[in-house]
Amino acid sequence: MFIKQISIFVENTPGRVISIIRTLEAQNIDIRALSLSDTSDFGILRLIVSDPEQACLALRDAGCTVRITEVLGIGIDDHPGGLGKAVQLLSDKGVNIEYMYAFTSPYHNH
Repeated sequence: MFIKQISIFVENTPGRVISIIRTLEAQNIDIRALSLSDTSDFGILRLIVSDPEQACLALRDAGCTVRITEVLGIGIDDHPGGLGKAVQLLSDKGVNIEYMYAFTSPYHNH
């Protein structure tokens, strides 16, 4: 399934990430998954949140540079080799994985 992800340009300074988290918290937006990649000067914080459109508005109002993109979300069996099987299937279909992160979903029954 496709999931909306928000990507935020983040200056690499103390307190910057917590200000983003607090902005979302003030809007009652739940962070369900995150990934942060950075350099010495800036980074990209990628989030899966409960309300991406509202998060985007709130963060832009707070002065952030934000973008919404769709990413592919797949369920993977929780056992050794589960990730390998999923990645192999994507590779066999010619899908290039640019980045990935894992999270649990309350919508998946085990």
